[in-house]
Amino acid sequence: MHLRRYWDSFIAVLFPSVCASCEKVLLQQEELLCSYCEFHLPINDHYLFLDNEAMRRIKHKAPVEMAAAFLSFAKSSLVQTMIHKLKYGQGTAIGMYLGRRLGHQLLASPHFHQIDLIIPIPLHKKKQRKRGYNQSEYIARGIAEVLKVQLDTVNFIRPMNTASQTSMGRMDRYDNVENIFACLNMQALVGKHILLVDDVLTTGATIASAARTLDRNGCRVSVAVLAMA
Repeated sequence: MHLRRYWDSFIAVLFPSVCASCEKVLLQQEELLCSYCEFHLPINDHYLFLDNEAMRRIKHKAPVEMAAAFLSFAKSSLVQTMIHKLKYGQGTAIGMYLGRRLGHQLLASPHFHQIDLIIPIPLHKKKQRKRGYNQSEYIARGIAEVLKVQLDTVNFIRPMNTASQTSMGRMDRYDNVENIFACLNMQALVGKHILLVDDVLTTGATIASAARTLDRNGCRVSVAVLAMA
């Protein structure tokens, strides 16, 4: 036990953990984020109110019972830095850590009751193979760990490979994601209250398309996202 502690201390000196946002060396009591970045996280209170900004952005596009975003996203912000690392820099630990933080909000919410299943927004298999992982799955894993709810990454898929939406206008985004999702095993999903999880909510086109597909297959749907732009 003592040898392991000494070895861990030695490794920490050689390869110190750094903040996922500003990349300053973390102190022993800090986890993933330094105290400065932790203090300046733009955390939302959406989980407390049915009439919140995330819900307003989605509710007229898809039949969802509740929606909430943990953080506010702005360009050149610490949130953008973390999400970029999460998506493109093998930053799966970021997804797990922030997913757990979001999970604690949902656990304290009066509006996210009786979730039966947690489903991350799936990537097309070619995109996931190229990236190596689905970033939304790691956020969902963190949430599932806190809520003690089963995670399903098998029965809801994205069989259509669509173009990136980064440079698309609002209407093009909706056309780009219409009917791109499918349920493989309807019996595993029908009648369930599904928590859909994604990384960033912008227009809501992708999440709304996924929610409509699940609704057509007899599911109730709520939404949780890491950040809203």
